[in-house]
Amino acid sequence: MDIGSALKIGKKKEETEEDRQLALERAHEVHDESLVVDGHVGTLFDILHQGKRVDAEDDQGRVNLAALREGGVKCAVLSAFPADRHYPIRGVRSGMEYIDAFASLSSVSGVKLAFSAKDIEEAAERDEIALVLAFDGGEFLDGSLGALRMFHRLGLRVLSLTWNERNLLADGAAESSTKGGLTHFGREVVAECARLGIVVDAAHLSEAGFYDLAERSEKPFVVSHANCHTLYAHPRNLTDDQLRALKDTGGLVGISFNHAYLGPYDGSGLDRVCEHIEHALEVAGEEHVALGTDFDGFSGPGPEPVTDHSKLRKLTERLLARGVSGRVISGVLGGNWMRVFRAVM
Repeated sequence: MDIGSALKIGKKKEETEEDRQLALERAHEVHDESLVVDGHVGTLFDILHQGKRVDAEDDQGRVNLAALREGGVKCAVLSAFPADRHYPIRGVRSGMEYIDAFASLSSVSGVKLAFSAKDIEEAAERDEIALVLAFDGGEFLDGSLGALRMFHRLGLRVLSLTWNERNLLADGAAESSTKGGLTHFGREVVAECARLGIVVDAAHLSEAGFYDLAERSEKPFVVSHANCHTLYAHPRNLTDDQLRALKDTGGLVGISFNHAYLGPYDGSGLDRVCEHIEHALEVAGEEHVALGTDFDGFSGPGPEPVTDHSKLRKLTERLLARGVSGRVISGVLGGNWMRVFRAVM
């Protein structure tokens, strides 16, 4: 598709109140008809280590059921962050603790733990919020494919190969001087994930590791939370060549609301998010751009006015106002995540 047709730029006429109301109604229609997926939230750390309750009415965090519902989110990928990164022998134990915390959410009203694309679709039909388990780093595996298989049986469906540092699978994004890619074990993990039905996540992976993965991956892979290096040269952001590689392999990038990856901007933070979405659409194509807010994974509120999930409809409103088509927006909101989930899980 010619993305230029979705990103119409022209001189705007002066809006009337009726125009604004019609635009708002159209935005809500697009949003409500979409199966909205946030591909990366950091809430499990707070659940495990701080006793956070996602169903608490007085919860002050950004990720809770009330905010998810208000924002029309149908599925959230909850990512577990290993606290003891420098003690890899604790990885499996830490992973089991996170799985226990994830499993405890099954008792929360209005929630469904999801292990397949069908589970997510069925939850949406019943007006439940589907939760998917992700591990944010291969440290959890302690060098064992058996641990990976065990975690899959217990519900793991998305695996980020690294965080920013080096581990037994690959170099992370912060290891810029070594330029290391996937290790032999890392390649074994990628192959086993394809066999099991685990989505491989290249967020935090080094550039060399990214291209190793693009060359070897048998299934679409994702970068669950990152932005565009062309707009802001952060080591966690993706170059245009990487965006094109995601297109070629059938994967996607989840655009992050993390201020660290957005870069400096004039005007609203939401417009800056839209700029990253639009650039990724232009380079990677409409089927390869999604959302990975990273809410609860960074300090402070999200970019104004989308400070949490409850305000997510404003993203749809703004993208429509900037000329992105409703069909393309629906893919960004969740259709593209669902395509990958169906292909892999």
